[in-house]
Amino acid sequence: MMNAVIEAMLRYNRTVLTLLIALFGAGVYSWFILPKEAFPNVTFPSIYVSVYQNGISPEDAEDRLIKPLEGELAGVDGLKTMTSTASQGYANIVLEFEAGFDDEKAEDDIRLAVDRAKPKLPQDAEEPVVTPINLSEQPILVYGLTGPVPEKTLVDFAKDLKADIEVLPGVLEVGLAGDRERVIEVIMQPTTFESYNLDINQVASAITNANQLVVTGTTEASSGAFDIELPGQLQGIRSIENLPIMVDGNSIIRFADIAEIRDTFKDAANYARVNGQPSVSISVSKRTGTNTLDVTARIKAVIEAATTNTEITAEPKNDGGAS
Repeated sequence: MMNAVIEAMLRYNRTVLTLLIALFGAGVYSWFILPKEAFPNVTFPSIYVSVYQNGISPEDAEDRLIKPLEGELAGVDGLKTMTSTASQGYANIVLEFEAGFDDEKAEDDIRLAVDRAKPKLPQDAEEPVVTPINLSEQPILVYGLTGPVPEKTLVDFAKDLKADIEVLPGVLEVGLAGDRERVIEVIMQPTTFESYNLDINQVASAITNANQLVVTGTTEASSGAFDIELPGQLQGIRSIENLPIMVDGNSIIRFADIAEIRDTFKDAANYARVNGQPSVSISVSKRTGTNTLDVTARIKAVIEAATTNTEITAEPKNDGGAS
């Protein structure tokens, strides 16, 4: 039989060669048109439900967070196992389903069950979060930004870079870690309150009332009536320092007279490091079905252009590949 096949191939060698060339061409064509995935879109038969409550103990988290949720989630169709974990300020439930489950229906059923359990949860508990496992939404690129610059400069640079990457074709989400939210601190000594006969509510109200938009009237045009607004939001330290807080006789007492104003950041909730040095980490996830190689190339080009001729460098923490 094998000899006959070999003889036929030798006899019709031109036909066989043509078929081989056609197959090779089809393979090359498929390589270019098929999406390349570092993390193929595989649906895992598991869904997480998590809920936070600040300060709750693991024992109380089990009684007040997990048990109400378990009571409702136990009735979800197709559920195979349910594993719960209680820790300080946090509760987590992992729901595993039978193979071949309908992931969209399962997620909808879980959300409905969680909604039924909400009235049984403590009032100060945060909103429960339902999270399906989807590898395609994992970051394909993670870079650490660092350099001999002030923290504010680094954070502002990372936010600008995030905005540039988010608009690229194929990009799903861009996340930052290691950045801190900017805040303005107003620091007053207890003796100051006593000297000027102030209380904390008076100080807070002065800032709140000055930091809002005020509608001053309306104007009419052929297309309708419109509100006239004056921008009343505080801009930076100087605007707070010059803000009047009280009148003492003929003198106006401003915040600069009684308080120290600082432009700073909130306490860090997460940290990022590059070679042991503080940094801001930027991670990028791509849309399902898009070409990983193309999206990665676009991202790298934007990062390289942004960091050229600056003191800030971008070090890859992981590099999205294709499979």
